[in-house]
Amino acid sequence: MSKFILIIVVGGFISYGIISINLNNKITSGTENSVKTFSTRQSRNIANSMAQMILSGINDSTSWRVTTPVDKNMFGGVATYSFVDTVIAGDSLIKISVTGKYNDYQTNVTVFAEKPAAGFVPNVVRGAWTANGPLDNTISDMYIDGRDYDAFGLIIPGNGVYGVSTSVDFVNTQNAEIGGTNNGVDYPMQYPEDPNVIEENYNWGGQFPTTPDAALGIPEGTLKSIAQSGEDGSQYVTDTKDLILPLSGVTYIEIPDGGHGGGHHNEEKIDLKKTPSKGILVIHNPEGSTRIKQTKLKDYAFEGLIIGDYMFHFHLDVRGAIILLSPDLETSKNCNGNRDHEIFYSSESIKDATSILGISTAEGSKNYGFGKQRLAVKHWLE
Repeated sequence: MSKFILIIVVGGFISYGIISINLNNKITSGTENSVKTFSTRQSRNIANSMAQMILSGINDSTSWRVTTPVDKNMFGGVATYSFVDTVIAGDSLIKISVTGKYNDYQTNVTVFAEKPAAGFVPNVVRGAWTANGPLDNTISDMYIDGRDYDAFGLIIPGNGVYGVSTSVDFVNTQNAEIGGTNNGVDYPMQYPEDPNVIEENYNWGGQFPTTPDAALGIPEGTLKSIAQSGEDGSQYVTDTKDLILPLSGVTYIEIPDGGHGGGHHNEEKIDLKKTPSKGILVIHNPEGSTRIKQTKLKDYAFEGLIIGDYMFHFHLDVRGAIILLSPDLETSKNCNGNRDHEIFYSSESIKDATSILGISTAEGSKNYGFGKQRLAVKHWLE
């Protein structure tokens, strides 16, 4: 009997040992699988997150490239990355290569993205000065040229626009010298101006754009959203006194209807002082009733686009273009003493200004905002 009990006890120990070994093996295997799964996912997170960071960085610094692999610690692991220019099937792209490492596991990610958008010249810009109303009194005695100027002040032959384009009649009442380009032919600034540099009564397909976003052919709210984001020095203000100089990115000034002094005809001033301001300057409210009675800038030319409702007394130089949305521009007052200022069309300055939108053409898609890639991704391989 004692032998039988001994056999049972010994057998029990042996069975327990076998079960324990099997259980430990399963626990060990499960732990290893958990570690492997977590490490694999973490390596994927590292690789994909680093690729996203690079995409954002390239758009903010368009010439940034890393040709030799660089390591960066993140999420408890290491991301090894490089990105270079390449050509695939005739497309000039940026190749981003990232390896995410966590413990002994790694994930390789390769992204092919289009190069940062070079910006665009909106279709609404038909002249160095484009307006939905009479410009007779607004342009004063300035120099206005629709020929295309590059960054060095040199004219790009045959690439310009009208000097003035309006949806109504135009009369050069204050002897401004106006030049421009028509059908690829450049006309120098002079007074009286050559009729070929003036476009009158253009119908804009039935209606002139009534908002800055519509003027650029982009979704409503885009410019205001970028301004509020602070991207590239962008800013949104409701009082011109709150502007931070110099301007850059998208500057959106939304003065309430009636201004800060009350009354529909209250007018504001913008003084950019002596600063190298640039970008897209928007002065507009939902009613389209903003009235700017004076805009000043000394020692520098504003480079980019100015889009406003009613504006008068332009005491500044502009390299780019001006767009006025209001049909009710100045018709009674005169603005003298602007003989030392010039509005010169520059497609280069306009493209630099609109490049923040992440669009290459006026018909392009929106690449800005939550869930959007500011660089167009062609392939994302893992």
